[in-house]
Amino acid sequence: MLGIYLSMLETEQERQTMAMLYVKHKKTCLYVALKINNNPNMAEDAVHNAFLEIIKNKEKYLTLPDNILLSTILLITRHKMIDILRKNDKLAYTSTDEMDTNFVSNEILPELQLISKEDYLQLLECIYCLDEKSKIILEMRYFHEMHYMEIAKALGITKKNVDMRIYRAKIKARAMMRGDVNGCHES
Repeated sequence: MLGIYLSMLETEQERQTMAMLYVKHKKTCLYVALKINNNPNMAEDAVHNAFLEIIKNKEKYLTLPDNILLSTILLITRHKMIDILRKNDKLAYTSTDEMDTNFVSNEILPELQLISKEDYLQLLECIYCLDEKSKIILEMRYFHEMHYMEIAKALGITKKNVDMRIYRAKIKARAMMRGDVNGCHES
C-alpha cells in the first residue's frame, strides 16, 4: 500500500517524508483505530484513509512540527475510523445538530482562514501547551472539523463538557497569543 501513497506525491523529498511517516506511525495508528472498534479490516481502512488525507493536504500537514504532526495523524486516524463506523451503521440515530455535517463544505473553517502562517504556528504552539484533553478537543474541532457531538462520542464525554473545554481552551490560547500568559510554564 505504501507504493500507492508514494506514487501520488510529486517530489522525492515528499516521498521520503511520507514513507518515513507511514513506517514510523502505522502501528500506532492501527492501535488507535482498534481501540475504537476491534475490527482489523476497518482499522486498516481507517489508517489508509488517514494517510490519503495527509497526502491530499500535504502542504498543510507536512510542514507541521513533528510533535504536532504525530497527534494530528492520530486524530485523523480516529476521525476516519469514526467515519467508517458511521457509514457501516445505516440505522444510527442522528440528532438534528449533527445533520448539518452533511452540508458542511470541505473548506477550512472560517476561524482558520483569517490567520497568517506565523499566527497559525503560534496558535499551534499555544494549543500544544494546553492540557491533553483540551488540546485533543481543539484539534478535533478546528483542525479536523468535527462537530461537538462527534467529539463527545469519540472521547466518551458529554457535549456540554466538550463545549466548556473548548470555551476555556480558547480563553487560555487567546491569553497566550496576547502574551498575558507565558505559554506552557504558567497555568
